[in-house]
Amino acid sequence: MMYNHFQLQDGVNRSAMAIANELAKRNDVEITLIPIFKFDKECFRYLDKQVVVKPVFRTYFRGFTKIVSKIPSKLMYNIWISDKYDVNIAFQYGHSMRIVSSGVNTKHKSIAWMHCYDEGLLYKREYEKIGNVVCVSQCNAGRLRKELPTINVDYNYNPIDNNSVREQGRQPIPQQRPVCTLFVSVARMSPEKGYDNLLQCVSRLKQDGYIFHLWLVGDGPILRNLIEKAKKLQIEKFVTFWGQQLNPHAFVSKADVYICSSTVEGYSTACTEAIMQEVPVLTTNCSGGEEMIKESECGLLFGMDEESIYSAMKSVLDNPTIINDWKQTLKVTRERFSPNYRFKRFLKIVELE
Repeated sequence: MMYNHFQLQDGVNRSAMAIANELAKRNDVEITLIPIFKFDKECFRYLDKQVVVKPVFRTYFRGFTKIVSKIPSKLMYNIWISDKYDVNIAFQYGHSMRIVSSGVNTKHKSIAWMHCYDEGLLYKREYEKIGNVVCVSQCNAGRLRKELPTINVDYNYNPIDNNSVREQGRQPIPQQRPVCTLFVSVARMSPEKGYDNLLQCVSRLKQDGYIFHLWLVGDGPILRNLIEKAKKLQIEKFVTFWGQQLNPHAFVSKADVYICSSTVEGYSTACTEAIMQEVPVLTTNCSGGEEMIKESECGLLFGMDEESIYSAMKSVLDNPTIINDWKQTLKVTRERFSPNYRFKRFLKIVELE
């Protein structure tokens, strides 16, 4: 499996590690993860020792992707994959698609894994060459079948290592949680996560007189802008920016509600991991959001605009007892998100069952 970054804050990597850990339980399978850029050895704490990790560059900096794009794809394929495997999975949009597609032949099966939907089908040529595309939501799979009817399209909700998530969730954090309704969100601080709208909603709810708190966990290109915005809105006492954390699950587990304000998602790994810890989810109707709320039988689905996010948060603050009802529901429904359910479909896709 080839993808971008080997780091715990990366949802794609956590999904890859969960799949690898499940495959490692089988005696008839060898699994290799090939991260192209960042390489955080902390990940090995949560990875089965049978899993091989073969990092490519071990580093990342601004503009590095442009440099890598100039390296011939076939050369990268020959060095790092080289027909050694029965199944090659390009597990992320971008370089892995380009590299895996350059080595397609009859000796192995190739699969492209589409997390977020490829708007405009920028990698259409690669999908057609690979021939098999797996989306992480039924919504995106249905859409892709209409746009590319000539290729084989399937879906598979990314398996999550529920035992590892819960174990990490039990770890302590640097401070006590506030004594009020606590919302949490974990993501890369980038525009598509909708945090500008979320901060506006916090400001409005503060003006309405509600007492609550929001934790934002993660780093990214707009983190400083968001911190400045919080200061301008005078909501510093309502929002805590935790930055990048090696163990975001420890923060999520302490919250009452997880909130996803994204405008673009495939099927949110972070939301799934919250559900694993019996933390109900509020999410925009981005790809996979409706499926997630339906499967968990709790939480709220809402639009991507500021007004919709505001209304969803307000409804929880107006009726806080619903949080405990949701948590009780998740004691049962969270098992639908476990590897026991999702991994079986993965095995069929890669023709191991």
